[in-house]
Formats: sequence, C-alpha cells, structure tokens
Amino acid sequence: MTIEKTFLEKTSYQDEYFESIEKINKIFLQYGLTPNQSKIYLHLTKSSEKTASEISKTLKIPRTETYHLLNSLEEKGIIYSIFGKPYRFNAVPIDDAINVLISNEKKRISELESKKKTILSIWKTLPEFGSNFNDAGENKFQILQGKNSILVKVEQMTKTAQFSIQLLGSEANFIKFYHTDLIEFLKNTKAHLEILTTFSEKGNYVFEELTLNNIKRLNENQNDNFSFIIKDDSQVLFFINPNSSPIAIWTDSKSFVTTLKALFKLIWKRSKYVLENDDATEIKNQYEHRLREIEQEKLILDYCKKKFFTDKGGVKFE
Repeated sequence: MTIEKTFLEKTSYQDEYFESIEKINKIFLQYGLTPNQSKIYLHLTKSSEKTASEISKTLKIPRTETYHLLNSLEEKGIIYSIFGKPYRFNAVPIDDAINVLISNEKKRISELESKKKTILSIWKTLPEFGSNFNDAGENKFQILQGKNSILVKVEQMTKTAQFSIQLLGSEANFIKFYHTDLIEFLKNTKAHLEILTTFSEKGNYVFEELTLNNIKRLNENQNDNFSFIIKDDSQVLFFINPNSSPIAIWTDSKSFVTTLKALFKLIWKRSKYVLENDDATEIKNQYEHRLREIEQEKLILDYCKKKFFTDKGGVKFE
C-alpha cells in the first residue's frame, strides 16, 4: 500500500495517520480554509503533482467542485498549476503556505480596520428611526454571555469612567479572565480604581500589573461568588454565575447601582489594604462592630439576589 493511499482513505490510515491529519485540518479551518480545501492541500503536499481528475477520484469530491476548490487554493497562493494536457497541480511547502495564509488574514483584518471610519461616517448621516415609545429615563438591562461580550462592556466602562471604577470579586474569578485584556483595561482607566478581592499567595499573580495600593483584601468567606464592577454612580456589571460559563448583567438602574455601591463602601471601609499586616488586637476590638456590618451586608446581598436568579436554561428575571 502506498503512502498516498494510506494518507487518503480513512479506512487505511485511520489508526496511524487519521488523528494527526484531522488535527491539522481543524487548525487549517482557523486559517480560513474549508474542510475540502484543507483536504486537497494536504493531499498535494504528500502526493506531489496531480490532475484535477485524479484529485477528484482519490478524495471522492465531485469533479466540478474540485475545479472550484483548486482555483480558490491558487488564489490563496498555497498551490500552483503546471501547464500541460491536462493541467497538473502541486502544493507550496507547508511552512511557506502557513506564512501565506497568515499574511492573507493580516491583510483582511487591515482592510476591515480601514473600512471602520467609512462605516461610522456613513452611519452618522442616517437619521434616528421612530419608535413607539419614549425610553428616556427607563432603566436598561443587558444580558452578556461569554468572555468577549463581557470584556467589550468592561472596556467601555473603564474608558468612559470619570470618577471611579470599583470592583469586588474573588481572585478565582479574576483568574478566569487572566489571559484576556481585563487587567489591562483596569490598569489604563483614568478613573480612581478600587478593588476588593481575595489575595492569596497562590493567586495574587493575577494582580501583578496593578498598583497594590488600590487593592483591599476580601475575606474568602465573604465573597459568596458575588462579583461586580461599578462605574461612577451610573452603571454596574453584575456577574451572576461565575462558577460556569461567564454570564453578566449590565444595568444603569439607579436603585441597583446605589445598592451595590453601598455594599462596596461598607466592605471597603472595614477591609485592609493587601500591603497592610493584620493586627490581632485591632481585629478583636472590631469584632462586635463587624457583626453589625454582617447583618447590613446580608440585607443588601439578599436584595441583589432576589433581582436575578439563574438555572441551567440561562438567566431569568423575577
């Protein structure tokens, strides 16, 4: 059995080659190739020159579709045709092909960026369309699912904040966003930044780019998987199920913002900066005062949790 046959037919190369080829195929999808484009390219890299008919027959792709696929791969610059009767096709070496595909994607992104100003300028010339009601003064609620949509909102909040950004959450929740731009957004905000979080030796690497003078320690027993970001006195981003796929609710509800801001101030007032050392005597003297604060916190948390609840089906409003 030739390597060409073992490469092409799943029944022949499944055990030895199929898993590896499938991995490469999936990666090539991220470079903008379709499954059949990837299949043809990989076939040519291992079998050298082939006619369209040979490719069609071996890969069991209809001949007409095969011609279209070969033309598209030529346009991408990762295969080339050899003049003759009939034409034959061969592949660019895979390392060169990857560079070509990366370059193509960079050009595509550059073109998209260049068209941004055009789109925005045209958009501004369009009038507002009429609506059946006036939503001025109404509270807005947006449900954000997934890291990307949440990060877009965080970026907007941190960039437009004029006075303060206040954030409460465990470091475990920060770690989920560690390989994103979350910390960068917080670091670059022009507003005064205050963060309440657990700060353990194991997880404090998350905050290494932030000024520790802006961070106070949140007791691990107090966070209750309760995380939110407050912008000024006007907006709040509230994480409602931090233990699973990220879902958050953004709102400009005055009552909701005021409630969470009161909770933040209450905890901030009696918390210590992460750079401070605990004083056992001071902790003992503040014990009774802390008990009263816990009761106040519980009332605020109960109010917030009654506003929203989740189940496996998603977000529901009470």
